[in-house]
Formats: sequence, structure tokens, C-alpha cells
Amino acid sequence: MTFGRRLRTYLVGVGIGLLMVYVFFGERDLTAWTPEGRVLRTIDSSEMILSDRAKCQLTCLNLTDSSIYKIQDNAEVKFSESSTRKEPCPVYKIESYWKEEQYKLIWEVCENEELVTLSSVLKEGKSCAC
Repeated sequence: MTFGRRLRTYLVGVGIGLLMVYVFFGERDLTAWTPEGRVLRTIDSSEMILSDRAKCQLTCLNLTDSSIYKIQDNAEVKFSESSTRKEPCPVYKIESYWKEEQYKLIWEVCENEELVTLSSVLKEGKSCAC
């Protein structure tokens, strides 16, 4: 068997393998197992409570409760600025861009109770008297 034929056979096998992997695993979210993915998934799937400060900030920024989830679509958890070891519920700082504006959300996540509390919503360049 010549080198060209072996290479062609190898590439056909790799191609079939890649096609099978795409068919079996194509719809999966491959980032769900990362720490950031787990935090964001916990926030999305838990019951949300708004603190008084967050309610005031949402009113000031003309945002609704449902817009919080839209803001989090492109979110990034800032673990260096978060209190991940706080007991009983860790606090996470999340930054995101939505409608070309930067938002910073601070969440208190109680996984045992399946409860998350939005503590603060900040918008870059705008301050609220809350």
C-alpha cells in the first residue's frame, strides 16, 4: 500500500469519526462543566430574590426583572473579585455587556436552598443614589 493510499484511508476514518462525534454531541453545551458555567447555570435555575438596593437600582437604570437574564446571556464570572468561600452562601461578581453597555451584577448564591439574591446592579458610567 502506498503512502498516498494510507493517508487517504486515515483521513476518511478521521472524517467519519468527526461526523459521528458531531452527531452524538453536537447539541451539548460544552462549557456547562466549568466553574463559571456551573455558577451561571445555578443562577439561572434557582429562585431569584431582589434586595431593596437592587430594586432601587433596577428602577434607576430602567431595567426589568426579565432583563437581568438577558444581561446574563454574555456574562463572565469574576472569581478574583468574588467571595467564593463565604459561608453559608458565596457571593459572585458577574460582568456582562448588553446593548453595548457594561453591567456588573452581584449575586449571593445559596445552592442548598436553590435560592439566589441579586444584591446589586451597576451600569458603567451611570450612578444611582441607592
